[in-house]
Amino acid sequence: MLRVLKPTNSNFVLGNAQVPSLYPIVYCSDGFCELTGYARAQIMQKCCACKFLFGPETLDENKLAIEQALENKTELKREVMFYKKNGQCFLSSSIV
Repeated sequence: MLRVLKPTNSNFVLGNAQVPSLYPIVYCSDGFCELTGYARAQIMQKCCACKFLFGPETLDENKLAIEQALENKTELKREVMFYKKNGQCFLSSSIV
């Protein structure tokens, strides 16, 4: 039985770890779509590193750390500056 919970602040994507170097998004929450301003269809199959949310204030060290965590299959917790579709920045507590 699958139980669907509707917690608040559930903004997330799930990536397919079986496709190395791409890790395509196979699911994104409604909250993630609302937060970023992207429609689900625009997000699906993009890299789960969320490179499409990177912008001028996204630190290179955070970009690299996310990539390395995916490649090494290790957990990473970071505060990362991302950008919505409309260009507005937001700080995210990211867990890879």
